[in-house]
Amino acid sequence: MIASITRGDRTRGVLAYVFGPGDEDEHTDPHTVASFEPFLPDPGLDPDFDAALAQLTDILDLRVVQAGKRAPKEHVWHCSLRAAPEDRHLSDAEWEQVARRVMAAAGIAPEGDPDGCRWVVVRHAEDHVHIVATTVRANLTHARLHNDYRRVMDELALIERDFGLREVDHRPGRATMAKAPTRAEVHKAKRQGRERTPRETLRIALRTALAGAASEDEFLARVQAEGVRVKVRRLPSGDAQGFSFHLPGDRNRKGEPVWFPGSELGPDLTLPRIRARLAAGADEPAVRSPDTAGPALVETAGAVRAVLHSFTAASGDGEAGGGAGVVEPMADASVVVAWSAGFGEVLDAVAQTHMGPGRAELRAAARAWGRAAFAHERAADRELRALRSAARQTLAGGPSLGRGKDTDPVLMLLDLALLLGIALYRWHEAEGHRQHARAARQTVDHLEAAARQAAAGPLAVLTEQARSTPAPVRDLLAGAVRQALPLQLADQVLAGANWPVLATALHQAQRAGQDPAALLAGSVGERELDTAKDPAAVLTWRVRHHAGLPPLPVRAGRAGAAKGRKQPRPQDHTVQPPLRQQPGQPPRGGRGR
Repeated sequence: MIASITRGDRTRGVLAYVFGPGDEDEHTDPHTVASFEPFLPDPGLDPDFDAALAQLTDILDLRVVQAGKRAPKEHVWHCSLRAAPEDRHLSDAEWEQVARRVMAAAGIAPEGDPDGCRWVVVRHAEDHVHIVATTVRANLTHARLHNDYRRVMDELALIERDFGLREVDHRPGRATMAKAPTRAEVHKAKRQGRERTPRETLRIALRTALAGAASEDEFLARVQAEGVRVKVRRLPSGDAQGFSFHLPGDRNRKGEPVWFPGSELGPDLTLPRIRARLAAGADEPAVRSPDTAGPALVETAGAVRAVLHSFTAASGDGEAGGGAGVVEPMADASVVVAWSAGFGEVLDAVAQTHMGPGRAELRAAARAWGRAAFAHERAADRELRALRSAARQTLAGGPSLGRGKDTDPVLMLLDLALLLGIALYRWHEAEGHRQHARAARQTVDHLEAAARQAAAGPLAVLTEQARSTPAPVRDLLAGAVRQALPLQLADQVLAGANWPVLATALHQAQRAGQDPAALLAGSVGERELDTAKDPAAVLTWRVRHHAGLPPLPVRAGRAGAAKGRKQPRPQDHTVQPPLRQQPGQPPRGGRGR
């Protein structure tokens, strides 16, 4: 549950809004849920709206008028409380309980205090209510509202647990989720036939443009290339103070263009935060062959692997194949937050360039990761620069289809991205970053689906090849599996449906002069197989990568269909509810998982 608290000096104006139709006629059935005393006028139900509104205003303002010059200038305390979209709809009686607890915590109407302030709770939607109070008490003293927001946040954490609602991180400095679109914005987008609100569209465009950008000018050029208008706000000195962004066609009721400052789109999209990201640097991309994105994907996989190794060193969890476990909190959390930001850029870059199976899930993964703003202050991290450079190289490498020369790099990158997503999820959860952990869990779920879809075609090809691998050869290779892998993992691999596929990859590597047992040991050393549904499939891509096996053949029908056809421009897809495991369980990850 989220709360927004504001102060003002116009009681009637606030009441007119909460009882009225709303900016876009989005308010439905406005009515009083509770008040400081029963039987107050209810403008939402009274046929004479204006008269009831005037009466209610006078009643709430009575102590303010009596206090005269001693009354505070901003005597109106307005708090909106909104439940999460997936939460159940609370009844009016339940909202009254929530509101009373919030007002007691804030100091508006402490429980059992006969001199509490005057207030009313109004509901005009299923998922939220508004509390309107005047801050002069019955004894004409001021309500004690110092640090009211912090006290309300602490109480909301308890309310969420007591009512079984989604728990949101209310700690100071942790409210880093990007601002959700208002109900009015959602209604407006529907009327205009937009899939998303302008706020959401701009947020996606900015984060996409930031992926791997080497300079502020390049970032702005990418934004403008997406059709977004940019306005620079400047200080008297002429230096840039911030950016504002406008989506063409988005206008207010007066016909004026609607501009969003970066801070309204995401905490990580303010000018200082953008500059901090750019200051981390990104290497200039090398010249790429126009027929494949494979080399760029290999470099990107290497950057992701380096961050995974850093996690291993930081958490002390470096046993080969030992599973990710729970990553312990690190001494310098800003480092991991910077890695999270860099990982987001890699996801944005891969989502833009991957045109093969799993493309929609990759784009959904990038958007899920972007829901929580990983705004960092640190710019000197080697891994962050490597991730930003990897994103830049991926974009320069051009589109990948997940076939031919791109097959193994794509699958290896998705495997490593899953591992990093799992590690970041576990770290954020261990640190108590609920919003970030939730975004990471959703990202992992989408990456898993993308990996499964991307692997379907190559697995079919390898399954056909496996038919030509003699059974005695597979039996001999089973000995290498038992030699290289822990007993339980070896049994799981040999019993899996894709063991013949792994055996074929090992046999091909053996014929090329490689040692199957050594390849397996190195592949398990990539870390984290205990959440894999099918470890044999995961190990297949790792073995093929480490052995440098030739690209898988492309089926003639599919190649013929793709040849000479212009690849469609990537389009956004609606993020579907991703989590299929119970809360508190670790997310799944890995190829064929």
